[in-house]
Amino acid sequence: MPKKIQYCLIDITWIDKLICFFEMIKSKKEDKYFHPHPFDKLKAEELGHYKGNDFYFVQTRERQICGYGMLRGWDEGFPIPSLGIMIHPDHRGEGLGEQFLDFLHEQAGQKGAKQIRLKVYPENKGAIALYKKKGYVFLDVKEGQLPGYAKL
Repeated sequence: MPKKIQYCLIDITWIDKLICFFEMIKSKKEDKYFHPHPFDKLKAEELGHYKGNDFYFVQTRERQICGYGMLRGWDEGFPIPSLGIMIHPDHRGEGLGEQFLDFLHEQAGQKGAKQIRLKVYPENKGAIALYKKKGYVFLDVKEGQLPGYAKL
């Protein structure tokens, strides 16, 4: 029987595991396609104490981080949040990215967002396929990335 996936807003209880997750991102050069902020101890501690309007989540299985995701932009006053997501390489191909996207879309909708945006590198074909499956429409490449939008 598959283990249950859970989603948790990042708080101080996740700092140590988030530091390890961030170290993995850097050591495996997973930040090639995903680099919304530094993946270091300082950022993990900051997120553990964060109290703003944006959302930062971990996707977990048995208290182990399988993914990290965010909805941000509300702190800066944007009505359309930007989505970011990273699935641990050891857990790719399990459908976790799609589940996490669904969860993040639900969270954005509950907060009143009517639309969501993201950016993806054109060579990140797997991510683009998933985003298109979830209704994202992409514009022309801007600053090396494809901006995409989906209605909620």
